[in-house]
Amino acid sequence: MAVTILDSQLQLLLVDGDAKPDVFINPVGHIICHLTKGFQAGTFPLGQSDALTAGAHVPLGGDPGGTTFGFVQIGRSNFYGAFYAGRIPREGSVGVLAHVPPALANPIMLDASGAAPIPFFQDPSRTSFIRPKIHTTWGDHPASKVPSKLKNSFASNVDNFLFQFIDDRDFWTIFTAQDPDGTLRYIANFRWQVRYDVEFMWRSNQPVLRRSKSAFTMLQRNRKGRPQEPEVQSLLTTPVGPRANVAFGGAITQAFFGPRGPNRSENPRPFTTVPGDFWG
Repeated sequence: MAVTILDSQLQLLLVDGDAKPDVFINPVGHIICHLTKGFQAGTFPLGQSDALTAGAHVPLGGDPGGTTFGFVQIGRSNFYGAFYAGRIPREGSVGVLAHVPPALANPIMLDASGAAPIPFFQDPSRTSFIRPKIHTTWGDHPASKVPSKLKNSFASNVDNFLFQFIDDRDFWTIFTAQDPDGTLRYIANFRWQVRYDVEFMWRSNQPVLRRSKSAFTMLQRNRKGRPQEPEVQSLLTTPVGPRANVAFGGAITQAFFGPRGPNRSENPRPFTTVPGDFWG
């Protein structure tokens, strides 16, 4: 018989006040959008710490008895676009879109940090049982690294320069129990969004931040039970791969370095959205 979870006494503690979008401009050829807390430019993507964290604490009506506790996370890529322009109009433009097929078959995926077992986001060994309560933790720090220049084959393979980057993702993070027979019990959840939206101008052959409209938003916090949004129901019922951390990374690589097509355009003329002060 499955252990009783006294979910009316659940404490779900979320710490997100220091998750503040920012951008690191590396003069060797890329930019990194991050959430400030826990960001380490010198070792990225290794050595990063969580920008937001949560802890779940709930009493049980006995020993866990083989029931595993942890957090399940579903991520959705709403938009991922990097846009480049030449120094002058005849040097054209390049656009990269990684959130659409064929690079990304499905924008909603089961997420993971590292190689956690399905369906969990992180290894359930983060969980402990100190009678009578289960205690488990979660943390995340979604970030994006983007090259500051791309070659444009429609303009004699000249460099085009990054003038805008947008990466908009939202997440459902769910405190979950998995019983020995595989049954999943979704106990509580929260939903959040990260939107990196930055524009650059170039001075002395280096990118300079022109404007940032980036935002971190906690859309809903501390909701009881299973998320109710229709778009995540199939994954909640049958949580399967691919994992977002693997598939989305592959989609970005394909969009930037794969063949021209729906995920990357190389154009003989600039985009109409290139600011007048872009190059100087």
